[in-house]
Amino acid sequence: MSVRERALAEQAVLSALAGARGRGKEGLSPEQLEQLNSAVEALEADGGVAAPTTLPSLDGRWRLLYTSRPGSASPIQRTFTGVDSFSIFQEVLLQQEGGGEDGQEGGPRVNNVVEFGALGFLKVEAQASTDGRPLPGFTPRQGEGLPLFGKSANYPPARPNMRIDFQFDRAAFNFRFLPFTIPYPVPFRILGDERKGWIDVTYMNSDSTFRLSRGNKGTLFVLAKDVPIKQRLMDAVAAADDEMVMSLVSLLEQDCPVPAPARSPLAGGTWRLVWSQQAESASALQKWGSKQAESFQVIDAEAGTAANVVKLGGWGTVRANAVVEAASDTRTAVDITDAALYVGPLRIPVPAPVRGAKGNTPGYIDWLYLDEDTRITRGSKGSLFIHRREQEEEEAPAGEL
Repeated sequence: MSVRERALAEQAVLSALAGARGRGKEGLSPEQLEQLNSAVEALEADGGVAAPTTLPSLDGRWRLLYTSRPGSASPIQRTFTGVDSFSIFQEVLLQQEGGGEDGQEGGPRVNNVVEFGALGFLKVEAQASTDGRPLPGFTPRQGEGLPLFGKSANYPPARPNMRIDFQFDRAAFNFRFLPFTIPYPVPFRILGDERKGWIDVTYMNSDSTFRLSRGNKGTLFVLAKDVPIKQRLMDAVAAADDEMVMSLVSLLEQDCPVPAPARSPLAGGTWRLVWSQQAESASALQKWGSKQAESFQVIDAEAGTAANVVKLGGWGTVRANAVVEAASDTRTAVDITDAALYVGPLRIPVPAPVRGAKGNTPGYIDWLYLDEDTRITRGSKGSLFIHRREQEEEEAPAGEL
């Protein structure tokens, strides 16, 4: 696959997962599931970077975005991964040096972390073994296992340096309101083969931010590196890397920190447009405005108004005014009332849909992501916008904006 084909396949995976709930437990239509499986198949056939378990960039904290649920998965796995309010991570520490008695305090490890919000987290830890750094005395899992814990596969890895064998050795609940940890009620040391497993890195991209893996119980995992995705998005915007921007938008869309952005006070304010992808059906005025260096949207949620403002250097301003109202938790209805070019004291009307005119159907924007200083929205004609919040300033007359 070419670089572009890989990027498009990654984006297809993330787009298919946009409607998933419970990390894939429900919410995927047959069409989305087909799109997901097709893109995953293409990426796994390509493999991405070679010998991923030898690369230092595999190390780090990975957020679980999706997991399939074969009948062979364990009940514990199905329970924790299906709860949206939990955040689930995998810590990969293959480059970690050994130390401590029996390797307990160091050496290669792979840990699973379930975060319960403000309450705390559960960490299930395991010693890891790879082709390049085998664990002394370790014997990989052999049997299928007990039905209670899920059936395990025994096939060899498709390529060298892609499999991480592991054995769980400790786990504990860490509650923030307690000064001590609570041991996880599973006696790993007496479980023998049942505490062992493996996970294959079936695809990882060149910048080690997106990964597909399959476990010994047949589960597919889709993971993203838990790094500041928003900063990577701004870097991609600055580099005009539109394909990377689209992939990162899909990641942020799945982790919006505001549950009802269209109704949130954070939606109000002055927003500078920093990137857009204009749909073919977008209006000529919108396409023109999105290409200008000084393009803003000003939202007054209390008054129910919004304005798109384009500053033309020091000689003029184009402003389109609208009435806005939250139509749902994630959608704002937008009804344009007028548009004009302001040059000094002059107001020159610009052709635009007039509220109530024949054939004028109010539009909308869908909020894909919102936090204190960044928003990502999609318009009713399909255009995608990324805005950054501007410092609040005293409202100026329309012709002086």
